[in-house]
Amino acid sequence: MKNIFKEAVIEYVNSLETDVKDCKINPHTGYVSKIEIKGDFNFDIYAVIPKSKLDYIAEFWFGDSDDYDVEDLTKEIINLIVGNAKVIAKNRDITFNISTPEFLGKYDKIEYDDLIKFKFRNSCFYLLFKEK
Repeated sequence: MKNIFKEAVIEYVNSLETDVKDCKINPHTGYVSKIEIKGDFNFDIYAVIPKSKLDYIAEFWFGDSDDYDVEDLTKEIINLIVGNAKVIAKNRDITFNISTPEFLGKYDKIEYDDLIKFKFRNSCFYLLFKEK
């Protein structure tokens, strides 16, 4: 299952016309949104996205990194990644439903079972998985 989400993140980052690299740092700062998946697998998935990443994505999408809603952008990013993972999974006969994204605010320690760490444009972002 983790590989499906890695593929989804790589496709998302490539859509931003940049490359994915390995990240060695664990989550410590950023904004968090959560999506619940239920089906063949049941997880809460948290995206931890540093402000610098949000600024880059806002500039890329809207042409302005100063005038965007952090909550809306953070929720949209996790929705795109998890939605893409759902399509990839379906093509492999794995099914699950996804909840509406929920914004949790600034990162504070989150209990998780597994994580994926990615780096692009000199900072990391994360997907954290908590099995249900």
